[in-house]
Amino acid sequence: MITCCRILKKLVIIIFIVGSLLAIIIPTWRIYSKDGQETTLVSYSAPNNHGESLYISANVLDVDFSGKTYRLHCTVKPNGTLANEYGQLNQPVFVSFSSLSKYYIDTGDANNPIDALFSYHLGDDIDYPFDHYSSTFEVYASYANDTTRVIPITFSLSASLTSFAFQPIIVDPEPNETDRVSLKIDTGRSPTTIGFSIFTCVLMWALSLVLTTFAYQVVIRRRRVDAHACMVGISMLFALPALRSAQPGAPEIGCTSDIVSFYWNMAIIAIDSVAVIICWVVRWSDDNGPSSSFYNIRQDSTGGNSDITCLSRSNVNTKETQHTERVNATDSSNVTIV
Repeated sequence: MITCCRILKKLVIIIFIVGSLLAIIIPTWRIYSKDGQETTLVSYSAPNNHGESLYISANVLDVDFSGKTYRLHCTVKPNGTLANEYGQLNQPVFVSFSSLSKYYIDTGDANNPIDALFSYHLGDDIDYPFDHYSSTFEVYASYANDTTRVIPITFSLSASLTSFAFQPIIVDPEPNETDRVSLKIDTGRSPTTIGFSIFTCVLMWALSLVLTTFAYQVVIRRRRVDAHACMVGISMLFALPALRSAQPGAPEIGCTSDIVSFYWNMAIIAIDSVAVIICWVVRWSDDNGPSSSFYNIRQDSTGGNSDITCLSRSNVNTKETQHTERVNATDSSNVTIV
């Protein structure tokens, strides 16, 4: 009966641990998969009164917060009277992103790829992992032989980014600029990135607090410590920078997460390690050193195995003194009184 209860108790514990892990892993995986799916962020169609239009499909390729840039891959397809019977452009056009970059597309092109690089004008990675960046740009097209004539466009923007949250917002155009698309881009870290960064900070604090507890036991409660225990804090000092670098997209040292956890934990672990090593050095004595012991090798009667016994110098001296006293007592008992 007792054995069955123990087995049942262990089974309940295992089920609880597995259920807790699944309750954490499955929602995290679903959030991460949702972030990685390609979703259409913006879909816009300009009014078309003349039968010609361009379809511009843009996809976010990369986001670089350190360089404050993001890259779009665009494909341009002609529609209506701009396309010939093969779906190709029947006259050259210009596709412009704001007033900074203009791309020329020649006649006969059907699927025209464009890689456009844009810059953020607001945001700083010192706020990692809660940094946000903002940018604006507009898209419009015109005829190459008459740049004053704007071509109506249909624009869509999609993204598949696992570490970033890319949120474009369509800005209402000016009354005289109805044939162009104006966007405001707000970009930040994804929920999984923020969650993992917070978890890393909590883990750093947990490690430093555990080492502080150990240092308190050694310094105040005079817990015995050896060379192996002294290496725990030193190992943490080398492991903490690697743990900090494991945060996805972490910038150079000096951001918000460093001020919250990394700097303080490095200082705490360094102080604890030095305190433990000092106690180990100060409390060392010659009686406890390795040179104060010797090895007494005894061969058993069978001659098969050797028994190695490590005795301290104090024990050896005690046994020698006892042996001398027994010899003196024997000699005194053999004295003859005349």
